[in-house]
Amino acid sequence: MPQPTINIKTKEQGIIWLLPPYNYSLRRIANELSVGAATVSKWRSELVLDGLLKEDIEQKSEVYTAQQIFSFVIETSTMTELELAGYCRSKGLYVEKVKEWRTISVQAHHPKAENQHKQDSLRRSDKKKIKALEKELARKNQALAETAALLVLREKFNALWETNEED
Repeated sequence: MPQPTINIKTKEQGIIWLLPPYNYSLRRIANELSVGAATVSKWRSELVLDGLLKEDIEQKSEVYTAQQIFSFVIETSTMTELELAGYCRSKGLYVEKVKEWRTISVQAHHPKAENQHKQDSLRRSDKKKIKALEKELARKNQALAETAALLVLREKFNALWETNEED
């Protein structure tokens, strides 16, 4: 199925809007030019490959201190999804990031003694299993070596009797 062609002027306008000083979002360009977001993304990738656009232009992430993150988590702990979205827009945050910080905060406050005890008991049982398996392997290796020695001796014994019968 042939792909529909895009007017050259439309592509040029999209490329202009991708570059500074505009730096429009992919979705905005796609909506205004009535083209697919994947097409605009392809144009952006071409600009990055040509060296005209930096890769991380859309990833304007700020580094927050632990106190700031903690205050974000505390402030948003009782908010609904809608309130959280509004709060994040006003602070310039991503909802997913705030939810991730919440999860990390909750996990940090779980008692670790239970987890450590479980890990220690599992580690001890694993060590016992390993020791038992190593012991069984050593026993089987000895039995195999003994069997091999007996087979060699039997072959030598049979070889001696065969030469004596020929005499």
